[in-house]
Amino acid sequence: MKDRIIISVSTINGTRHFNVSKLFKRNAVIAMWLTLFGLLITAAVIDYLLRSVEKSQHERSQLSQHANSLRAEIAGLTSSKLQLEQELGVKQDEMLQVINRVGEIELALGLEQQYPQNLENRLDTASVNSSARQAMLQLVPNGSPLDFNRRSSRFGLRSHPIVGKQQHHKGVDLSANRGTPIYAPADGVIEVIRPSKSGYGNLLKIRHAFGFSTLYAHLDEFKVKSGHFVHKGELIATSGNTGLSTAPHLHYEVHFLDRALNPQSFMDWDATNFDLVFEKERSIKWDSLVSMLETKASTQLQLSSHKDAQLTATSD
Repeated sequence: MKDRIIISVSTINGTRHFNVSKLFKRNAVIAMWLTLFGLLITAAVIDYLLRSVEKSQHERSQLSQHANSLRAEIAGLTSSKLQLEQELGVKQDEMLQVINRVGEIELALGLEQQYPQNLENRLDTASVNSSARQAMLQLVPNGSPLDFNRRSSRFGLRSHPIVGKQQHHKGVDLSANRGTPIYAPADGVIEVIRPSKSGYGNLLKIRHAFGFSTLYAHLDEFKVKSGHFVHKGELIATSGNTGLSTAPHLHYEVHFLDRALNPQSFMDWDATNFDLVFEKERSIKWDSLVSMLETKASTQLQLSSHKDAQLTATSD
């Protein structure tokens, strides 16, 4: 029989005997399983913690990259902001220049400068008035029809240099060398081409818009034909010494509704002194003509704006 330890415990109820080897064996087995289970739990916890740390490091790396990306975007936005602020400053300067320029145009056009008014409306008003002025200077005779040396005879009563009688001179005589180019002072149609060796000599007449017409006498050569439409500044003839004339010159007349007007008022009239002809020729209802041209220019501006809006909507 193997050695073993038996513990006896005596009480009033009797004596009990415990086999120490069996108890130790059982407890050892239990301890072994508990240890194994504890190791497994510990390994699982360690694995979980390792995975959590790795995941946290990965997320931290991603957050770091995202933070760097945001810093780069912020730097780019800051640079764009500075650039936009600079461009805005330039645009504000340009807008101020435009406003000042509009004010100058309004002053030149004789308009009231209403600065609280919308800039677009001010531009439209200036554009309408500018268009009306441009139309008048294109359609109504203005400026000199040729480069002349001197004005040898004025408009009005004078003693005729050949006949010697007091007569009403319907135009002005502009001394110029033979062959000096003569240009149309406004758009119109050639109404009369008349070659002659007496009186006015070679004569040309242009019918302009709004009842105006111009007449050119003592010409050398015609450069246009009757019925032809001509533009302002177009060559129409050359000066000469034909007809009842003492020296090469151009006899120039301006008519309104077939009534002779002082051509000098129209020769001195241009964009720089636009109101001059209104003051010199008060018999003409200029207000009515200007109002009509402004209405026409306003209508054209509205149609152009509507067309631009349609094109913009189509492109969008």
